Amino acid sequence: MRDILVQTMFESLYHEGYNASNLIDLLKKAGTSKGGMYHYFGSKKELALESMRIVGEGFIDHFWAGCFARHDDPIRALEEILKALPNATIIGECPFDFKHGCPLNHMIQEMSALDEDFKILLESIMDRWIALIAENLKKAQNGGIMEASFEPTRMAQFIVSSVEGTLTLMKVKHDIRIYEENTELLLKMLKVERI
Repeated sequence: MRDILVQTMFESLYHEGYNASNLIDLLKKAGTSKGGMYHYFGSKKELALESMRIVGEGFIDHFWAGCFARHDDPIRALEEILKALPNATIIGECPFDFKHGCPLNHMIQEMSALDEDFKILLESIMDRWIALIAENLKKAQNGGIMEASFEPTRMAQFIVSSVEGTLTLMKVKHDIRIYEENTELLLKMLKVERI
């Protein structure tokens, strides 16, 4: 039941947002009662935080890190990631959907200025994402695959910002060409750093 609650909450957060999520509707969809939820979580907020933690960290640790693990060259990994992202499954049967944008960005926009617990969690997920990319860029520098002329953490921040900005534009424009063109440009810029 715990996993069903986490997935149902995530889908509600992704499609409706935290403030618009109705706990009664969520519990009906999950097939449980308030008592069933309170067995695992003390509140809607606690469930939402755990849902974002599991999904955010899981997507980074499995989807992103999995691609990096398959390639010595981080640019090839990023090519695979960016190609696969439009068809990715975020959790369970919940697919990535451009019209809803990035779930992490969605929650950052809605909650980081309003609630310190959300801000801390969302910032830690972003930091984890940036650190993963930076670590792989640094390995490529040390292995002689990429130039040593850039600072990996700053480049990783630029990559995340580019991807998040592109996904935000996709959310408002509903045009896949924006994603394709921007990710192509990002990869061209990164290829300049190859040796």
